[in-house]
Amino acid sequence: MKRGKGSSLFRLLMLDWLVVALACAMAVYTQFQVQQSLVWKPLLPLAIFSAAIPVTALWLKSLGWQGDHGFVGAVFLLCGLGLVTQIRLSGFAGDLDVISPLALLPLSAGLLAFLLGASITGGRRGRWLSSAGWFAYLAALGVMALMLVFGRSYRGGIYLPGRINPSELVKPLLVLFMAAFLANRAKAFSEAQIGIPTPPFAALVQLVFLWSIPMLGTLLLRDLGLMVILNAILIVMLFAVSRRSGYLALGCVAVTAAGFGVQLISGNAKERFDVWLNPFADVTGKGWQVLQSLSAMYYGGMWGAGIGGGDPKFVPIATSDFVYAALAEEIGFVGCALLLCVYGILFVRGFRAAGMIKAPFERLLCVGLTGALAVQTVFNIAGVTKALPMTGITLPLISHGGSSLIVTLLVCGLITGLSDSRK
Repeated sequence: MKRGKGSSLFRLLMLDWLVVALACAMAVYTQFQVQQSLVWKPLLPLAIFSAAIPVTALWLKSLGWQGDHGFVGAVFLLCGLGLVTQIRLSGFAGDLDVISPLALLPLSAGLLAFLLGASITGGRRGRWLSSAGWFAYLAALGVMALMLVFGRSYRGGIYLPGRINPSELVKPLLVLFMAAFLANRAKAFSEAQIGIPTPPFAALVQLVFLWSIPMLGTLLLRDLGLMVILNAILIVMLFAVSRRSGYLALGCVAVTAAGFGVQLISGNAKERFDVWLNPFADVTGKGWQVLQSLSAMYYGGMWGAGIGGGDPKFVPIATSDFVYAALAEEIGFVGCALLLCVYGILFVRGFRAAGMIKAPFERLLCVGLTGALAVQTVFNIAGVTKALPMTGITLPLISHGGSSLIVTLLVCGLITGLSDSRK
């Protein structure tokens, strides 16, 4: 590693820490003004985040990592802002005077998963994952089967006991499978006539058959969000392997048609489309969540009410699906615009890292993982702002929701390792 590389990453992460610490201080000060007392226990997550800064810098330096510092900086800044949001919304404890050790587990496990992911793929060590494609595919189907057998319905979705949602693992597992599958068939899926993709019939049938099985699983699980995200990721990966814009055009049409068509076989999907089209039809019922989130964002205005100055208790599922609305009320339009810029940096850096990778499998894996983060972010924010129907997915790194945070940080770690510029 060149001299100064490790220290520059540490300085960048310390800037992230400074922003997060200042935001935490604002939340504590606002609470003091309201309650006339200081409560420090909810700041325990900040201590974990603070410890993760030097540990991450030293760990990556020990690996000889020479990847994208900007990507890591964006990951930790978003994760830290999500931490502040959860502290503000009491996501780590039902009572601000008490904090459950179990509530800290996802954050701690997620930061360890980040380091694990970077270790797996750093220094071009990720090449061996190409041989695990079929295992990942079977593992994804196994997770779906597990949820179908032992899952219980909750808020329109299916969860395991303890409200554990292992379906988050399905996304990176299927991305890994598709990266291995398409990397070996790049020439076949690059064929086109007059701009229209025309892959060989055998390759196309094989892809459709293999992809239809997990899609059937998403329908049985009634997970519209997962189905849409997976298909959007597939489109991005097909474009990446072929560089044919026809895949983007045909894919967008197919995903849109499937989104509307699923209403015919899923009552939950139809309900969400109805709410999207006219939330005022049931103001105190089905449309209440969307209307409350829109009201919160409107109240935030241009500059917001300030961290700690809003009323997130009126926003439904404020710590998870609708966390963006709670944030918008307190940081306003300007703050949300800056937040989206950080997300933009994350995605641009991820895709740029993919573009610098020569190995087809690793390049596709990086594209797919980055695309998963980007698509999930777009669909969450679009759902909260009523640009699209709600899909019930979390906002990456901001929604500190157990399995979602752990898997998201694992994905970010894998991308961090893949961005390693060593040959």
